[in-house]
Amino acid sequence: SHDMCTCDRNFQGADCSLRTCPFGKAHVDTPRGDLDASLTIGDHNDIILAGSTLYPYGITEGFPLVSDTAGTVIANTAHDYMECSNKGLCDRINGLCECLPGYDGAACQRASCPSKANSSTPGSGQGERSHTNFKVFNANSAFHGRAAEVVQRDQCSGHGTCMTIEQLAFSDHGNTYDLWDKDVTMGCQCDPGYTGP
Repeated sequence: SHDMCTCDRNFQGADCSLRTCPFGKAHVDTPRGDLDASLTIGDHNDIILAGSTLYPYGITEGFPLVSDTAGTVIANTAHDYMECSNKGLCDRINGLCECLPGYDGAACQRASCPSKANSSTPGSGQGERSHTNFKVFNANSAFHGRAAEVVQRDQCSGHGTCMTIEQLAFSDHGNTYDLWDKDVTMGCQCDPGYTGP
């Protein structure tokens, strides 16, 4: 009725030719701020933009509404579901995320395990593309907003097992780790005789 497209699920753009990428819990996020220029920040249930193809349930200005398993509403929460978990760019042609160095998964939802291999993922190896030397968006960046199949090689230097922080805590005398990142923060459990990250 208004000469505009209504896009199918997971497509967006004026002509519905752009793909939407997978969502995951954001590693980092902030409230979106005063989107409607009303000089006030709305609550978690004050929807400012409804019907967006990227956020079909609406966009709010405040932190998202989160409740615990008992149903108690928790104030000032974060880690809302975001495209590419706020740790990657969406390749709108293929609908795949290109993750920032140090993150992997379909929605960039996991921190990559450390590796001594100089793989094609900046930040996962040694030398100019290592965690210590790599600066995001510098001239040597391989982060182009185009998703590529990157195989994580030699995780834990081939001398350990890549595990979630929840699994690592449990393997240390049955400790419990149950925070928001229990399935996304990764680390190495070293084989006997080896140490280091």
